[in-house]
Amino acid sequence: MKILILGYSDLAIRRIIPAFTKIKNIKFDIASKSKKERKTGHEKWFRDYSKGIELSNANIVYISLVNALHYKYALKALKKNKNVIIDKPFSLNLKQSYKLLNLAKKKKLLISQALVFSYHKQFDMVKKLIKDNKINLDKIIMKFCIPKPKNNNFKLSKKMGGGCFNDMMPYAASINRYFLKSKLVYKKLIMKNNNNLNESFSVNTSTKKTEFYGLFSHNSEYCNTITFLAKFYSITLYRFSAPPAGEKLVVEYKKKNKLKKFLIKKDDTFKNFFNEFFKVLKKKNITYYHKQIKEDSKFRQTLYNTKTTL
Repeated sequence: MKILILGYSDLAIRRIIPAFTKIKNIKFDIASKSKKERKTGHEKWFRDYSKGIELSNANIVYISLVNALHYKYALKALKKNKNVIIDKPFSLNLKQSYKLLNLAKKKKLLISQALVFSYHKQFDMVKKLIKDNKINLDKIIMKFCIPKPKNNNFKLSKKMGGGCFNDMMPYAASINRYFLKSKLVYKKLIMKNNNNLNESFSVNTSTKKTEFYGLFSHNSEYCNTITFLAKFYSITLYRFSAPPAGEKLVVEYKKKNKLKKFLIKKDDTFKNFFNEFFKVLKKKNITYYHKQIKEDSKFRQTLYNTKTTL
């Protein structure tokens, strides 16, 4: 496999390239406009994104650019017959999502969103506990808050597709897809704006059986938890998003107020995601990710249409 990384981002440095080193027979090129070439193990370094897509012999393009550029360069990559992986968010609206999915299907190319938090062993443990104990979930509570980004961070730029909603809504959408599979009977989105850019939002949805509540912020004390609640049961993760590859994690499990802690071995979500992507690509199952992307994009748009702005 050969991958072209568009954007020498912090994510590429910390997670993407290190994951490549753990997978056999992976080669990669990099295209960066803002960073000078340095030793990364790459084969070629391009100073222009479009030239990188045109000149690299990579069969996969990983787009790790500011949110506003995801659609533009995903479209260019597909037109050049490259398979595509896009950092979250997949796109900024439902129309863009559908256009990319339709073009990928027409070109018989694989396209995916790199939302990798669920590829960690801690989520396997959650699913196992729910299944083994036949737990019927009553509530799911997700909290993901970070301190305010630095002034030059694209997350504070509306033009670049910043804002808390674009950055963190994919988590709410995916959890609803995983665990609230029935038709939603209630949905509500409240956004708090600051200087015409949303800095926080809350989501509340429910089916007839399960309620989801999510709190997300770009201007708060750090919090990164998800709790699954049922009668006599609770399961809590404390690093659900971007779990570090080099650390063991703990899953807290309570049954009738008796606490049990499961130690989860080190795991690399990006490595696991890439391995799945490569297997799917070899099988030429080009629509493998389409359903989840469609569902998440529809969820995003549906919730956005219900928004109340403070």
